[in-house]
Amino acid sequence: ESGLLDQKIAREEQRMFSGGVSNPKELAALQAEVESLKRKKTTLEDELLEAMLGREQAASTMDGLTKERDETATEAAELTKVVADLTGDIGADMEKHATARTEIAGVIPADLVKLYDHLRAAKGGVGAAALEGGTCLGCHTKLPQRELERMRAEGGLQRCDNCRRILVI
Repeated sequence: ESGLLDQKIAREEQRMFSGGVSNPKELAALQAEVESLKRKKTTLEDELLEAMLGREQAASTMDGLTKERDETATEAAELTKVVADLTGDIGADMEKHATARTEIAGVIPADLVKLYDHLRAAKGGVGAAALEGGTCLGCHTKLPQRELERMRAEGGLQRCDNCRRILVI
């Protein structure tokens, strides 16, 4: 559109300076038209510059976002690999523990395994707890000294009076 404005401005200025228009009102109107066209051209050029700057900024932003996306995709791929490796390791560990549990469960009386499994299901996955320093590590309750002495004297299977888990003394 700027090229068309330049042509129109040149045409009007040529008409104005050619001497073909002698009427002062017509000359003033031509001069006003030329000034209006020049202002419009300046406005269009300013808008074009702003658009070019906006395009440069958008391109720069796009480049930054593309780089960030690529870096994030690379990081996501690396993390996916780490998660897959860890999941594989956890799966292997679980298989080992399941095998060991099966072997050990074969040696322990069936009714005790059944009790343990029942307690484990009811107590958030912990069916037995260590007794350390007179405290049940399942519920963190300190047992009375008299109760501790009774448990040691009786031996065998003991259960916490508070949480009912099997105690490992």
